[in-house]
Amino acid sequence: MLSFSTMNKRAFSLIELLIVVAIIAVLVGVAMPYYQDYVKETKLTKAKHELDILKEALIKYDTMEDRPFENNDMRILLGRYLQDLPRDPWGRDYQLDYVSGKVYSFGPDSVKTTDDIVTFYKPPLALQKAVWVDGNKDRHVSNGDFLRLEFSRILKETVRTNLGLTNASTTGDLWFSPDVSVTVFNNLASFTASNSEFLIELNALASDTALYPGSSTVGISQSNVNIEDFAGRKANGTAGEYPGVEVIIKAE
Repeated sequence: MLSFSTMNKRAFSLIELLIVVAIIAVLVGVAMPYYQDYVKETKLTKAKHELDILKEALIKYDTMEDRPFENNDMRILLGRYLQDLPRDPWGRDYQLDYVSGKVYSFGPDSVKTTDDIVTFYKPPLALQKAVWVDGNKDRHVSNGDFLRLEFSRILKETVRTNLGLTNASTTGDLWFSPDVSVTVFNNLASFTASNSEFLIELNALASDTALYPGSSTVGISQSNVNIEDFAGRKANGTAGEYPGVEVIIKAE
């Protein structure tokens, strides 16, 4: 049978217990910030992964359908393009802005935009097609005809302002091949709001020698300031953006 003195030697004293509790508290205090950072990073990673899934669904829709997705309600994608519509790690719905071509989460703080997690699903703004529209159907380049420029994304309404039209790639907003007389264009571009194309009208100086459908070209100037999308990105070819490609002006 153990004596009282032997049991006393095997027991922890109050001071020893307090020391152990203090050590545990310190360890928890040191580890807690790392755990919180881990949880935060896990949520951010999950949000980015789910945004990539939504991005792929939107890209598939735009590729396979006759017209791009023009609705901010992603439930339309369920079934054919999306198996499930998740909520973000903070319990809120993911947001879509088809005009800007982005899908996003409000992030940890739904108030400030600085912590939003954003993924763009549309390609950069680029000039894709240029078409001479024979307005009066006389098969000649003449007054009242139009040049229609088509882009890969919806254009910001600042394109309504006067455009700089030149024959040099380093000046203005649009530049044309040397065989095009830029004096035949009215600089004021007109287009329907939230559209990816605009028209430039030809004036009374227009003639068959002003431009040559099938060979004349047009592109985005390096100094472009007016042609941009709703996300604030200038068109490809602008200095600081992706290189742009000249397109041939074709007949409608």
